[in-house]
Amino acid sequence: MPRPPRSSEAGVSLIETLAALAIMALVTGVAVVMLQPEDSPAQLEGEALVRALNEARQDALVSGQHVGFGARFDGRGYQFYRFEEGVWRVRTDHPAFDAQRFEDPDLILVVQSGAIAQRGEASLEDAAALEGPEVWFDPTGFDQPFAYELRGADSVRMIERDGEGRLNLRDPDTPS
Repeated sequence: MPRPPRSSEAGVSLIETLAALAIMALVTGVAVVMLQPEDSPAQLEGEALVRALNEARQDALVSGQHVGFGARFDGRGYQFYRFEEGVWRVRTDHPAFDAQRFEDPDLILVVQSGAIAQRGEASLEDAAALEGPEVWFDPTGFDQPFAYELRGADSVRMIERDGEGRLNLRDPDTPS
C-alpha cells in the first residue's frame, strides 16, 4: 500500500516551538519579578549600614587609627568617628562616613550589646556621653562583638559583629 505524501504544513516547526518557549520564559520571568516581596526599609537601611561598617573596619586596618560608630541620640540615624590626638572626632573626610539620618520616620537604631558607651544611659545635658562612639573598629583587627537592632514599622533587623570581625545582617525572627 503506498504511503500518502507528506504535507509541509503538518505539525509544528522547530522555530515555532522555540518562539513559544521564549514567550513562556518571558512571561514566567515577569511573573517572578512581580511576585517577589519588596524589601522593607529596615532591610535596605540595614544593608547600607553593613556596607558602611565594613568600610569603617577596612579604614581602621589601613589607616592604623581607631574608627568609631554610634547611633544618633534619638536613634534616627548614625555617624562615624575617628580617634585623633586622644579625642573622638566626627568623621567628615570620607563620603562613606558622612552622618546619616533615616528617611523613613519609623526606623530606629538601638545598640543591643557590646557598646563601650550607651546613649540611653545619658541625658541630653550629659554632653560628654554623646561625644564619642558606642563601638569602634581597632586598627589591629581585634574587634569586640556588638549588636544593633534596626526597628521599622513592619520589620526588625539585627546588625551584628562577631568575635572575628564579621558583620551580619539578619532577621531575628528567622532561625540562624
